[in-house]
Amino acid sequence: MKISAILSDYDGTLCSTSNVKDINSNKIPVELDATLSEISKYRPVCIVSSKDFGFLRDKITFARIVSCIMGIETIVLKRRVCNESVHIKKDNDLLFDAHLITDIDSLTDNSILLTSLAEEMSQNFKELAVDYKYTSKERILVGITIDYRHLEDWLSYKTKLEPLLYEMIQQTKSQLSSSVSKLYVETYSTHPFLDIYGIKCDKGSAFDSVLKLLDMDRSKNRIMYLGDSENDNAAFAKADISIGVHSDERLRARLNCQYNVGFDRLSLFLRRLSHNNFEFSDKLID
Repeated sequence: MKISAILSDYDGTLCSTSNVKDINSNKIPVELDATLSEISKYRPVCIVSSKDFGFLRDKITFARIVSCIMGIETIVLKRRVCNESVHIKKDNDLLFDAHLITDIDSLTDNSILLTSLAEEMSQNFKELAVDYKYTSKERILVGITIDYRHLEDWLSYKTKLEPLLYEMIQQTKSQLSSSVSKLYVETYSTHPFLDIYGIKCDKGSAFDSVLKLLDMDRSKNRIMYLGDSENDNAAFAKADISIGVHSDERLRARLNCQYNVGFDRLSLFLRRLSHNNFEFSDKLID
């Protein structure tokens, strides 16, 4: 099967979550980044992430399209070209078109509620890290991540305290009418965080948004998807080849994928795929 495009999650897939203390500094290893950059000369490489564009933009220079915040915003990257080679020297050299999942008013409805909820979490659970997710241009808060991967005993925290966090979120939702609150909560079986979004979203819709912008005929093109957590399952279901990446031995995510690869062998697998003229076979992943 010849692969026409590669779509991939970022955090935990292209960069390891193992022993990460500062989640904002987590970047793709140099070798893997070079591999993806080389592949991007011949095939579209696109990112489908729960992170926002502010976090991703300097870390994925090889990407053609980035679907951020679980597909709430999808961005087509356009780089200035000089003498037929791409140069990115400063912030203004990276241009982009942003496409939102819905209208701005709908996204704005719950931004104040998300801010209030994040502040409440921070006050009551000071050991937590709260990641705020904004749209790229309007700077609307559309999601937050309650993260505790930096804690030494985060497994115990997940078992004992995460259910309290979830209950607090549900109580906040129940106090509001359904017409006001559209908060969507995503939990994970073993990952040490949970996500809250201002609108229903998933990576299956993000996958569709990317392919629409790539303008690829699915009857003629085969798509590979790489991911590491349960929120990737919706995209796995839409891909022709789905590959689970394992970067942290502490995690046992329930992945509905066809193949699995260790993070330390991901770059090798992708180089093999490239050298095989993007013809996928089981042997490449062994």
